[in-house]
Amino acid sequence: MANFRLRTPIEYLELLWRKRYYLLVPFIIVAAASAYAVYKLPNMYESQSMIIVDPPKVSSNYVQPVNSIDVNSRLTMIRKLVTSRTELQRLFERFDLYPQMRERSAPMEETVNEMLKHIDVKQTAASQTINNFTVHYRHPDPVKARDVAQELTTRIINANSDAEIGRVYATLDQIEERVKNVRTELETIEAKRAEYLLQHPEVMEGQDQSLANQLNSLSMLRQSQQTSIDSLRNQTATNEQLVATMKTQADTAPEIETSASVSIIIGQLRTKRAELEGELQKMLAEYTEKAPEVKALRAQIDSINRELDDVNKKDEITKQAKRSQRSGVSLPAQQLELKIAADKRDLEQKQKDLETLNGQINELRGKLGGLPIKAIEGLKIERDYRTLQGRYDELLKQQDAAKFSAKIINDFSGETFRLIDPASLPEQPVSPKRGILYPLSLLMSLLVGVLAAAASASRELLTIRDARDIAHYAHLPLLVTVPRLVTQKERQLVPFVNAAKLIGAIFLIGLATPLLYQLIKISGLLNVFTQAAF
Repeated sequence: MANFRLRTPIEYLELLWRKRYYLLVPFIIVAAASAYAVYKLPNMYESQSMIIVDPPKVSSNYVQPVNSIDVNSRLTMIRKLVTSRTELQRLFERFDLYPQMRERSAPMEETVNEMLKHIDVKQTAASQTINNFTVHYRHPDPVKARDVAQELTTRIINANSDAEIGRVYATLDQIEERVKNVRTELETIEAKRAEYLLQHPEVMEGQDQSLANQLNSLSMLRQSQQTSIDSLRNQTATNEQLVATMKTQADTAPEIETSASVSIIIGQLRTKRAELEGELQKMLAEYTEKAPEVKALRAQIDSINRELDDVNKKDEITKQAKRSQRSGVSLPAQQLELKIAADKRDLEQKQKDLETLNGQINELRGKLGGLPIKAIEGLKIERDYRTLQGRYDELLKQQDAAKFSAKIINDFSGETFRLIDPASLPEQPVSPKRGILYPLSLLMSLLVGVLAAAASASRELLTIRDARDIAHYAHLPLLVTVPRLVTQKERQLVPFVNAAKLIGAIFLIGLATPLLYQLIKISGLLNVFTQAAF
């Protein structure tokens, strides 16, 4: 076959258009996964502080400087000291740094190396006679970045001394550890003391006398209540006997009888009614009920019945009036019965109050009975609390004295380091540079898409595809071409095939994008943009 035929730019563009899916799908997958990975990168905040090197405050003729080596060598030595494994391990525990690595039980060397990547000490010369340097630290949390930078600065300043100040700071660290332990014990016993006093307030100083006074008051109140109950019971019994006597007298009184005149009238009316009823029986034997004579006779009988009813009612009214006059004697008995009922309700309430008082008195007696044992336990807790409080105060005094000694030695023993610009809280992250990473991810995605499309189109570039390929490779003229034969059914399937390709591309994008993101995350490919220290 002849040499490879060179294509024109138009041919390459046409070939790229035919392979557009091979370009777009990888481009979208890589772009989406890398852009999301860049978005999920943790922000790194940098905090820095500046230290200036002060000359000795006392002439070397009077006090021999403890730091006779040059600043660079001394700074290198101090940097190794403050970034040792022991010092960094203290920082891990104090500021809770890199918890993910400690959760997965990463080796301490790996954690130390990770932190060393984020620490830097840079020396600068302000003038020929004045030297200064800056301490930098990076961390995803701006507060921790500031605190750790400040702590590193403090340790560098404190480390700039001779063996004596080293011993002082060793003592200071021991005192700080003891202060921490004693503070923890003190907080524990304070909580125990507060809980015990909350559960047993009677063991507090002066509470025993207060309980005794309460018991005496309740006893006097119970005695008064019992006296009131007894008096009320006697009064109720007396009233009940008086009511029974009144009722007995009322029951033995004779019944009121009808007067003689009323009895005569009633007898006459009943006699006349009997006569009329006899005549009515005779008439009914001869006449019907509708006969005028029968109706007239019945009217007379009804009139007599009404007169009898009126006489009986008047007689009953007269008797009732007499009974009322007699019953006036029993009205005090009814009033006494009401008073007896009220006294019984009052007696029941007083009895309940007395039972409540008895319960309170028994409870106070129980507290007073168990007070010596509880007081002993409370005294032990109080003694332990005061002992720990004294130890804690003494340790604080020792800590202040050690700090003062270190300062005196540091200020008057040769060149000293002084903080002039403390670490501040960073507001903006220094990495990752997303403004650069996003365009780089798009460029890389485009490159991957072009490579995928080129790999797919390589076969077409090396095979005969049209008349120009035939003329170039065969060196013969093309006489005739046969167009591609497509049936009607194949034409109808073209939209469905294109739709299937589009759906397949979308499915591939949705499946491959999260997988690629996980691969980027696991590989740590982008971590160099956040962990690259300085």
